[in-house]
Amino acid sequence: MNKPLTSNPARLELPLYKPIAEQPKGFDLFKLPGLRRFIRWKYARFVFQLPLLILAIFAIVDGFTGRQLAPRNIATTSVWLHYRGLVVIALAVFGNAFCAACPLMLTRGATKRLERLLPKKFDWPKTLRNKYFVVVFLFLYFFSYEYFDLWASPWLTAWLAVGYFSAALVIDTLFKAGTFCRYVCPLGNFNFVLSSASPSQITAINHDVCRSCEHKPCLQGRYSAETVASIPAVLPLQTNGNKQVNFIPTSAITHPNGTGFFPGCETELFVPSIQSNMDCTNCFNCVRACPYDNVALTVRSPGWEWTRQPWLKRGRLAVMIMGVLLTYYGLMNAIAMIGPYFAIAQTFAKALNTENEFIVLSIFFLAVAVVGISLSLGFAVLADLLGGAKVKPWQAFQRWGYVTVALGVGFWGAHYLFHFLTGALSIIPVFQNFFSYRGFNIDPNWKLSQFVPSRWLFPLTAGFTGIYALMAAYLSIRIALRDFGRNGVLAMWPMLIYVLIFTALGILILAQPMEMRGTIFGPSF
Repeated sequence: MNKPLTSNPARLELPLYKPIAEQPKGFDLFKLPGLRRFIRWKYARFVFQLPLLILAIFAIVDGFTGRQLAPRNIATTSVWLHYRGLVVIALAVFGNAFCAACPLMLTRGATKRLERLLPKKFDWPKTLRNKYFVVVFLFLYFFSYEYFDLWASPWLTAWLAVGYFSAALVIDTLFKAGTFCRYVCPLGNFNFVLSSASPSQITAINHDVCRSCEHKPCLQGRYSAETVASIPAVLPLQTNGNKQVNFIPTSAITHPNGTGFFPGCETELFVPSIQSNMDCTNCFNCVRACPYDNVALTVRSPGWEWTRQPWLKRGRLAVMIMGVLLTYYGLMNAIAMIGPYFAIAQTFAKALNTENEFIVLSIFFLAVAVVGISLSLGFAVLADLLGGAKVKPWQAFQRWGYVTVALGVGFWGAHYLFHFLTGALSIIPVFQNFFSYRGFNIDPNWKLSQFVPSRWLFPLTAGFTGIYALMAAYLSIRIALRDFGRNGVLAMWPMLIYVLIFTALGILILAQPMEMRGTIFGPSF
């Protein structure tokens, strides 16, 4: 059994010196009245997960048994309209709230029972411990959305939800907790990338407390009880895939929040070393596991993370490729909804002498990936050349890729905000329709739909894009001056031109009327 953490208060009150890693020093949101106490409660996350679990059940039931009319079905309306819109709003205003409330993690109870049937947990293959595997899933996710018209099919949307729950159950049963979130889930990794712009981050309050902590319960988890004898002989508990319990007697805990097992970070983030929201699900396990109440949710500037190259330490090239591809698939997702796209697709199909939508769409997606990476890489290399650096293409790509990510956050946010604002209130008649279809005496009010007047939509979405374009421009200047000194005045210009071109294209797309799509070869009304 591991030794307990020290109970010597002197070790917890050392004067602060050089932090383990640079972290933002803003206001701690956990200082808001009652919030820290609530978050440290063992069942706090379940309170957030329960509403989304109930919504998922409604979506699955209506998707399988309700009318297969997308605008009037809970599955398609809640998933493709409300969920996506609220995700980007939450990421911009607060942080990764939807991973924090993810109902998929409620399968953990079942995984604990199923894993007892296995001789041991398996190790996730080393070759897949990166974001390249997730990039493949993201490609399949966006491709399937377009090819199968998921936005128009309640039945397929319900199957997608069932598939997500099943995948989480299987992966977490066979492999250690956190594997699904970090290496498999495309939605979670979408949130990780966009949360790089979020105005909050987990930090350590006093780094000296973390230095004095022997067993790092925020990372490994802890079991708290009066004595070792109080721990059950058989513990169906795991931390980081190993049968291990860091025992901490309650007398050594300066801020007790109950007894029993408190899991640590499942995605292997050590609180005082966190410089990025990448892989942080905001589950707040670290907050509950820390026996010294030394974890903060710190307010930071939205661009704080992008100016410090944290992805070089966690994920490196694979993470940057994922971020850049997400940006350009955001453009693809929006372009596929406007009229000119269908004309281009028709022309392209005739040139290839095919009407096979799978082939045409595959070429489009691959082309977008190649063009996106090439543009980002090309402007980055040019910036390094003007800065006087010895050009190493992938190093330049990792340096300047954050500029593309900033642009991507702005465009994804604007696109999803557009859809949300055009139908936010429709969730009311859709739920009314759910019960009306099943015999309840309810008359759905289909007049409820748009949240703001149509004339506001373009200014709001273009403004959202513009804000992040300005942040991307500022970021270009910061990186140039940081890495190239006086030559930074020259190095910044290719990236500023890149920001201008991307922003102009994004606003042009947002200005187009959006059309409903039946197939890639033409809209349906």
